[in-house]
Amino acid sequence: MTGAYDSVVVGAGIAGCMAARELAADRDVLLLDRSGVAAAATGRAAGLVAPTLFFGDLPDVARHANAFVREFDGTGEFAFTRRDRLDLATAEERSDAEETARERAADGFPVSYLDAEAVRERYPALTMEGFAGAVEYRDTGWVDPYSYATALAGDATDRGATVETGHAVTGLLVEDGAVAGVETDAGTVRADEVIVAAGWRTRELLADHLDVPVRPYRTQCVVLEPEEPLDESFPLVRVGSEHLYTRPEHNGDLLVGGMAELVDDPEGASTSADEAFRRQCAAAVPELFHGFETAGVVNDWAGVDTATPDARPILDAPADTPEGLVVATGFNGLGVMVSPVVGPAVRELLGGASAPFALSPFAMERFEHTGADFDLRSTSDV
Repeated sequence: MTGAYDSVVVGAGIAGCMAARELAADRDVLLLDRSGVAAAATGRAAGLVAPTLFFGDLPDVARHANAFVREFDGTGEFAFTRRDRLDLATAEERSDAEETARERAADGFPVSYLDAEAVRERYPALTMEGFAGAVEYRDTGWVDPYSYATALAGDATDRGATVETGHAVTGLLVEDGAVAGVETDAGTVRADEVIVAAGWRTRELLADHLDVPVRPYRTQCVVLEPEEPLDESFPLVRVGSEHLYTRPEHNGDLLVGGMAELVDDPEGASTSADEAFRRQCAAAVPELFHGFETAGVVNDWAGVDTATPDARPILDAPADTPEGLVVATGFNGLGVMVSPVVGPAVRELLGGASAPFALSPFAMERFEHTGADFDLRSTSDV
């Protein structure tokens, strides 16, 4: 495979698809992936959309992400399912939870704090045993991540982008201090701009040019069938004290995710949930929700995502790297919900129009030290 393009995007996960879609509006773009569209972390994601929860301290980021997922047509191949989300708080967490709710509400987001009794009245499926209350978010929901990513890739193609899968990028081609393309297992592809959105592989791919502070980590999901199908009032829930999150399925089952752990061998990591995680779910879920005492396991899986030291992504064209290089990686399991920021960020980093939010929170210079010597910070703790 050879050729010449204006821009090459490496990685067809949700970030790469978003970058390709954005740039294809006025560039000749090639989107490359060694496997396929949404074939890795994106395809194994839960598809949660809760920017206000995770990025509410960056209001412009949260507003942009919320608006995009509701407005993107996606050729009708996916749908955003709106559903309230509760961030449960123990007695020790109550003061911080109330403060978070006040701050988000002051910024205009539909967020409030509910005490335990109010939660039971509004969401009777929750027991609230051991919890003082919850922060309620009313601008949240989920999408099917595979359908969402393929819709973005399809839109990129409609705008003129070329999507090639089954080809691994082996290195960055640099001439006179600037990007000149990429080397692949099928030949050289020339381009003046390269956007590397290759997840944990980004670190090794750019090792000769940049020390990217990312590490691979593994997360797990189990789908449970309750005694009665969940109705449309059942919310999304995050239980920070248990490092778990849950969301209903359209058929009334419940997806439970958690147990994040760093891995040294991401290629060899199991794609099935561990027995320890299944036992954690079996013990925790009946304590959290009514109707799960005899729940059955429908399915389980595990996937490898990419961590940064502060659990926020890197969207940057770092100094002292080849001109024309942009890095988009380290989404810490939040790639679907924060993906809308990738397009405007990449455009600004390549000298185009300014994004409707500041890029500094995603710049590599926020880290005092680069490299992969850091502990995992779970998004349950953010």
